[in-house]
Amino acid sequence: MRTVLRSYQVDAASGSRLVGGEMLEWSDLAHGGGVGACGNLLASVLRTAGDVSRVLVLGPRASRLVEGLRADSAVDVLVRSLPDARQLSSLSQLRSGLTVYCGGLDRFEPDAGYDLVIALDGVEVLMSPDSAGVSHSEYLRRMAKWLAPGGTLMVTVANELGFDRLFRLKVRESYDADDMWFRGASGFDDRHLYYRELRGALDSANLSADGVYAAFPAVNSLSLLVSHDAVTDHTVGATASALVARLEGAHFSGLPSLVDAYDLALQVFEAGMSLELSPSWLVVARPVPAAGPRGTGTGPELPALLASEDSGRAEWRMLRTIERKDDQWVQRLRPVVKADEMRERRVLRDFSTVETVVPEGSTLEALLRRACAVGSVSRVRVLVQRYAEWLASPDGARSVGAQSLFFAVPTNVVVTETGMTCFDVTWRWTGDMSQNALLVHGLRDFARRLLRSGAEHPWTPGISPDALAQTLAAMAGVQWSNSVVDQVARAEAELESVVQGGDAIREALAYAGNLEGGRSQFSSTSGPSRGYREALATSGRLAQALHEREGQVEWLEATLRARDVRVGELEHTLAAIRGSISFKIGRFFTWPLRASVNAARRFALSAIPSSYIAQARRVVRRLVDRQQQQS
Repeated sequence: MRTVLRSYQVDAASGSRLVGGEMLEWSDLAHGGGVGACGNLLASVLRTAGDVSRVLVLGPRASRLVEGLRADSAVDVLVRSLPDARQLSSLSQLRSGLTVYCGGLDRFEPDAGYDLVIALDGVEVLMSPDSAGVSHSEYLRRMAKWLAPGGTLMVTVANELGFDRLFRLKVRESYDADDMWFRGASGFDDRHLYYRELRGALDSANLSADGVYAAFPAVNSLSLLVSHDAVTDHTVGATASALVARLEGAHFSGLPSLVDAYDLALQVFEAGMSLELSPSWLVVARPVPAAGPRGTGTGPELPALLASEDSGRAEWRMLRTIERKDDQWVQRLRPVVKADEMRERRVLRDFSTVETVVPEGSTLEALLRRACAVGSVSRVRVLVQRYAEWLASPDGARSVGAQSLFFAVPTNVVVTETGMTCFDVTWRWTGDMSQNALLVHGLRDFARRLLRSGAEHPWTPGISPDALAQTLAAMAGVQWSNSVVDQVARAEAELESVVQGGDAIREALAYAGNLEGGRSQFSSTSGPSRGYREALATSGRLAQALHEREGQVEWLEATLRARDVRVGELEHTLAAIRGSISFKIGRFFTWPLRASVNAARRFALSAIPSSYIAQARRVVRRLVDRQQQQS
């Protein structure tokens, strides 16, 4: 095939090629989200895609995956922001075959097909305000047209009924944002696609999906990718639901919410509606052969679940995949920074355990939350007692390692048919920790997460995390003590400062905040996220407190009025006494004595130095104060 090279204007500052519709002062890299688990999926696609010599990367978020591509591949990157293009052009000095284009997607016309096209942003991020509108189906057809025969497309498609949209309360603010310029513009769809419309959009582009992943926890965060196999299979489904619930709970901890995101995420997976309600989908597709069936799914086998850890320093994070192997689901771990282990102070993470069988069962936290939601205290007691026995038994230390029991909190413990085990056994705590401290640590972690999310529970709405943890510890026959809480708080503060990064001051603040957060669920809550039940309880407490204060104010006002009446009566009596003839006769006869006493007092004060008078006054004041304290 003959290749015709197109002529583009070149930016003198960076060497990037300008295709038209550039945004000169806007930066998407400064506002865009991370790639999350997409880097791990790209590695799986590259292993099975064969020869990938030409790659097209569309958008700012996909441009973060350039480092994961093969060094000998010719890579074209298209972004609409000129500052972003200049920033990405600096990579061309470190990587041969990289060409950066700047402008709108509607102005870009490649000369030849690509073996791999990656687009992780929506059409609104790939086009500028002066571009002609493009529908979602046309967006897919355009990228499919740029694929070479046998090429692969990785694209994200937003869901109109996404999980994150169900929690969106500040609709007006989101509609008025700068990145919502496309709303109402001609050519763009009025809404995003529904899941039932995704297959039709792929068919219109003549694409066959090798894999469709539900991306969580939000459109701008792709930390977890769950395929259809992970939803239908009970083993991976329980693991995926636990991961999604934890991600959604953490994501909405700083956002306004009227329901518990954790419990709702579990219900979505139990109902089998994770794909229908996922914030977006990541589709891996290929062109349909001219004589082949449409949508047969005969492409390469991809992982069922991919997860990334987006919090903490990079040297502590790992990428997780779950794949099918010999009729078992196996999870493989890969560190972000290549190393055998990471150790700092008393925290250690072992990266050598790269392949383990996925335990089958629900997490202990999910079971405890379900028991709390229905008010079954007896079921909570049974689970807590089993948890305490497992922590103290030799089987628990043997199955996960004695040093890993510190990280065996309910959200990381899976309850199987044969007992309990940890889902992630890579973490180690090298310090000494008593059995009571291990149980208190796990129960405090569960109590904080339960109360912060505003989930249903059978105890009083205003109970503190430490009070709830103490109640749960009493169910297991463990005595609560402040020394054990202090030991746990210091260990948790050290873990936070090591993994998240920070100095001794930050660790001291984390320790103080840990203790304070245990005393009250309201001081421990970060952000405005509260459950509807907790919001009603808070409103009731405020109304009751206001009613009590109003009663106190009314009582004080009545007392003040009574004292005013008494003072008026005393002033009237005093005026009557001073106006009587006997009072005036007494004042006349005692006048010489009062004049003599006043004259003697003035003479004595003038003879005594002023410094002595001040000292005498202080002595008298101290004597009076001491007499008042004794009385």
